[in-house]
Amino acid sequence: MLTHALRMSVSRLIGAKLLGMACLLFLTAGISSAQGLPTVSIADSVVGEADLPTTALTDVVITLSAPSTQNVTVRATTQNGSAIEPDDYAGGTTLITFAPGQTSIHLGIGIRSDTVAEPTEQFFVNLSEPVNCTIAKGQGIVTIVDDDSLVLQSQANGRGAVLDSVLFKAEPFGIVNDRNFSSDNRTRIIVFATGVKLSAGENASAVTASAEDAGGGVRPLTVEFVGKVPNFDWLTQVVLKLSDQLPTGDQKIRISLHGVTSNFVLVSVQP
Repeated sequence: MLTHALRMSVSRLIGAKLLGMACLLFLTAGISSAQGLPTVSIADSVVGEADLPTTALTDVVITLSAPSTQNVTVRATTQNGSAIEPDDYAGGTTLITFAPGQTSIHLGIGIRSDTVAEPTEQFFVNLSEPVNCTIAKGQGIVTIVDDDSLVLQSQANGRGAVLDSVLFKAEPFGIVNDRNFSSDNRTRIIVFATGVKLSAGENASAVTASAEDAGGGVRPLTVEFVGKVPNFDWLTQVVLKLSDQLPTGDQKIRISLHGVTSNFVLVSVQP
């Protein structure tokens, strides 16, 4: 038979094991609950600066990974970068609330308008204080593109952001393109620019373009169309016809408007 002391020791051991199991179950339940929470993320966005008196509004999208049966909240707070509040944007903090079943919210932030030529600037929107969710991507980058400087857009590698007007493929471009259904079958390319501001009554004829080859020879290019890119009012597409006189190799493409000439972008031309 067990002695009284031994029985007490066994009881304490069993009690300790039961307590440990209870704690483990509690912790496991807590972990499972946290793992089951939806995650919240904020997207990056790009907005073009507007002209006075218009104020541009950037659309910052905050999403929930899955719908919830309860309210989900998170705080969004702006943070200066190269763009400074209040000179460049209307900063602040706000509490974002997802109603049950809701998975996305659009946060509008005002962008200050001016007529000063500036470089591209950025600020940040940070998420904090999550309730009934966890944060997966907590910082969104807002890029403000100046609309007062005449700038041709380029890729990360420094080459032009240029597309064939029919095939929408990138360089190199042949002078002749059988799939271009114009009467001359010459290739048309699309360059993208900011700061293209046509005056009332002006059309594509107000814009001129040129191509400079590696030897310094400069040749005019015909501008056939100038217009806004759909859904991106701050970005303009300019359609250029390649000249028969262009030599093979890289060309420095520029556009000019109202006596102002843009930067150049490199475009590869082949026979």
